[in-house]
Amino acid sequence: LTVAMATSGVCEDDVCWLQLDEFRLLLIKTIEPSIITPYLRQCQVISAEDEEQIFNDPALVIRRRKVGALLDILYRTGVKGYTAFLESLELDYPQLYSRITGKEPNRTFSILIDTAGESGLTQFLMSELSRLQRALQEERRRRQQACSVAKDQEAWSRQQQLRERELRRLTERVQKLREERERLSEELRQLRDHNYSLMADINTLGQDKNHALLANRDLQIELERLKNTLMRAESETRLLRRRTLRPLQEVRQTDRQVTSLLTVKGSLEETQEQKKEAEPPKTSHNLLASVFKLRRELHRAEEQRARTQEEKEEVELRCARLKGDAQMYRQRNKQTLRQLEEVIRERDKALASRAEQQEEVRLLLQEKDQHREQLRQLTERSDRLELLLLRAQGEELKLRTRLRRLTCNSHQVTYTHTHTHTHTHTHRHTHTHTHTHTHNILCVCVCVCVCVLCVCVCVCVLNKAAPSWNK
Repeated sequence: LTVAMATSGVCEDDVCWLQLDEFRLLLIKTIEPSIITPYLRQCQVISAEDEEQIFNDPALVIRRRKVGALLDILYRTGVKGYTAFLESLELDYPQLYSRITGKEPNRTFSILIDTAGESGLTQFLMSELSRLQRALQEERRRRQQACSVAKDQEAWSRQQQLRERELRRLTERVQKLREERERLSEELRQLRDHNYSLMADINTLGQDKNHALLANRDLQIELERLKNTLMRAESETRLLRRRTLRPLQEVRQTDRQVTSLLTVKGSLEETQEQKKEAEPPKTSHNLLASVFKLRRELHRAEEQRARTQEEKEEVELRCARLKGDAQMYRQRNKQTLRQLEEVIRERDKALASRAEQQEEVRLLLQEKDQHREQLRQLTERSDRLELLLLRAQGEELKLRTRLRRLTCNSHQVTYTHTHTHTHTHTHRHTHTHTHTHTHNILCVCVCVCVCVLCVCVCVCVLNKAAPSWNK
């Protein structure tokens, strides 16, 4: 009978655990050993050594291995371990209990009552209640920490937003500087091109002026040449007129000489006839010879006189030509000197106007540089004030976060000391901490007010500087 009862007990244990083995993987995947071990300890199905082996064995690091080891330990306890395990599932994992057994959990705690009695159940419930209260306090503490962390993250996010705004302002400033540099480079290129075009126009006008001066000089030379040609033609005309008039005069003079000679001849013939009558014929021959000799000398003298006259006229013509050439060259030199003086005056005027324009451009560039420097200084001042404003806002956020954190810590410390010490000691300690944290809160409030005052001063300075920036 004893063997039969033992065999039936073994068979019942095997049947129970064989039914539970079908859900072994689900149990290993779902159960947390630290949750169900306190109830199993109260039911005395596992010992302290078993619990230490489960939680401190180096081979059981993974949670699933710990659950498997716990199931193996409970398997050795038989039906009692099976029932206690199901009651722990009924207490902590009701859905899993319903899935395994197909029943609704009613929380009878039969094993615990059989093992430890009503006092054990009460003690277990009190321990569970205290554990739940500690878990609730821990959850509240974690929630407060999470709230403080969330507020810190929010403050950090605001600081990052402020930094992003500051970075965006700096980026916009850099972009403006780049655009201004590109605009100035484009303006410089346009001015250089305009200067090149002006220089090309000036060179073209200078070349046109030089061509005009050369053409004017050529025309003046041609005019002088034509004047000289005209003078030569006039002199040649006068010479030809003289040459044409001279033969008439010579003919008239010859006629007069012939008539005079005829008269002389007639008188000589008369004298000769008279002498012939009075003297012998020898003297008449002598007179005729002397007459012919005088005629030859007269003819020679006339020829010499004509040659001398021609040479004189040629010399006069040559002198007239030389005088005309000298006068032409003198006039040409005078005109060249006048043109040179005009060119020098125009060059001096051009240099003076160029110097005036360069001085005016220098003054304009200097004034432009001064205005640009003033604009740059005002822009830098504006950027510095904006950065100071952003930093003041960041400091204000930091101080507000610190104030909020100190407030949370003061409430937490007050709550903790109120629940852990006696009423009198708790009241004193809480009053002391409250006074200390109140002092800290007042300091932080003063800092926040100072930061807000600095921000207001910066805003006023920006508003006052706005009209000068607009100008």
